Parts: sequence; C-alpha cells; structure tokens
Amino acid sequence: MIWTHLTATMIILGLFGIAIMLYSVPKAYVIVKRAAKASMEEKYELEKSFYLLSTVVWVILITRLVASALFWITNESLIPIIPGAMCQFGVNQAGSPYSWINNGVKLIIVLIYGNWLMLDLLNRRVNGAPLIISLSKLFLIITPLLFLDLFLDLGFYFTISPVVVPCCRVIFVPQIPLPCPYCFVFHDAPMLITVIASYGLSICLSIWSLVIRHYIKKYPEIEEVAVNFIRRLMVFSLGFSILGTIALIPAILQVMTPIVPIH
Repeated sequence: MIWTHLTATMIILGLFGIAIMLYSVPKAYVIVKRAAKASMEEKYELEKSFYLLSTVVWVILITRLVASALFWITNESLIPIIPGAMCQFGVNQAGSPYSWINNGVKLIIVLIYGNWLMLDLLNRRVNGAPLIISLSKLFLIITPLLFLDLFLDLGFYFTISPVVVPCCRVIFVPQIPLPCPYCFVFHDAPMLITVIASYGLSICLSIWSLVIRHYIKKYPEIEEVAVNFIRRLMVFSLGFSILGTIALIPAILQVMTPIVPIH
C-alpha cells in the first residue's frame, strides 16, 4: 500500500465504520422484529433505543459521506506518487479492480445515504416517531451497500502500490472524440466539479422529495410536517440547480481556453 496521511485517514474511516456497523445492525434488527407487536411500554423503550440507533447511524452515514468526498481528494494526491499517472485514471489503474467499482459505488452513496438522513429528520419532527420501523428496515437493507463501500475502500488502499501505469493518453488517443474524463474535469475545466456537484445535489433533493411523498401515502399522520419538508427540499434543489447553471458559464470558458494544459 501507499501510506500517506490521506490514505491512512481513509483506512481509519473504514475500520471505524465497520466497528460501528457491528454495533448498530443488531439493534436495528431488534426494533424491526419487536416494534410491530410491542406493548405501549415496550414501544416507548424501543423508541428510545431507536433514537440511540439513529444517532449512531448519523455518525456512520456522515462518516461515509465524508469518505466519499475524501476519496476523490485522496486519489488526486496519489497522482505524483504513481509512475506514469497523469490524472486519477492512472491511480485507478494502479488500484484495479477495487478502484473502478468504488467509483461507481461512491456515486450511489449520497443518494441512498442522504435519503435515510432526510427521512430520519422528518421522523424526528413528527409526534410518535411513526417511521422507526421503516427506517430500521431501510437501514438493514442498505447495510450490504455500507459494507461494500467499506470493503472497497480498504481493498483499494491496502493493495494500491506505486507501480508503473500507462498514461491516459495511451487510452484516450487524439483519434477518439472523448477526452479523458479525469483530465477534463479535474485539470482542464475544474469549474465542472461545481457544476456536476450542484446538479447532482439538485437531482438528489428532488428524488428525496418523491420518496417522502411515497411515505405520506403510507403514513398519513406525517403529511403536515412532510409537506413543509418537501417545500424546503425543493427550494434547496432549485438553489443548487441555479448555482450549477451559473458555474456552467466559467466552466465553458475553461473548456474553450483551458488554464491547465491538456495532458
């Protein structure tokens, strides 16, 4: 492996996530099994247990969201260490196959993890916490994805080494109309990072709103709070889409007159 402060941080985050997952999964399972048939007193105890679980899950999911952002930063920092690498394409070649799969998983992380956090925020604002069973089930459903995310991070950073890799120009030759996506976004037109992130968050917020509408049909008691929640999500979605559109102008200018030479 290549040991830097960033790769060490990614590994520590991965091991930390596994430890907390092992603590939280059994608690979520107990809530799912007992909540539906519990007495009023037992439901009160399970509700308290869920709030403890919720706090732990927030730590897990926020840690993974931080790790998702740090993943790109860490890979960028490894470029000078990998012989032949001119961008993250080379880093991913050195960490194959974990790196390529990890790239795809990271794109799903924000959407699915963020959806759980939004539903939990909504649940906390409704009397009686009606979503505790659904949220516990949802957490158990996304647990395999959490473990996959952790496994890929650990597999990638424990196995990557400073091997010689071919430059991305070997793959993306001038005859191919598509440029290397890593060079294009991270070096030639870095403002595209803001554009992609803004539009991506806008889409995520819209999808979360649709999911909340689905839960309104299942739990009518959350409707009043949920409608206000959806309005706020849509306002933020609109704001991010506007930000992405504004950032698109300097991004186009960077594409036309790149500051950093194309590799």
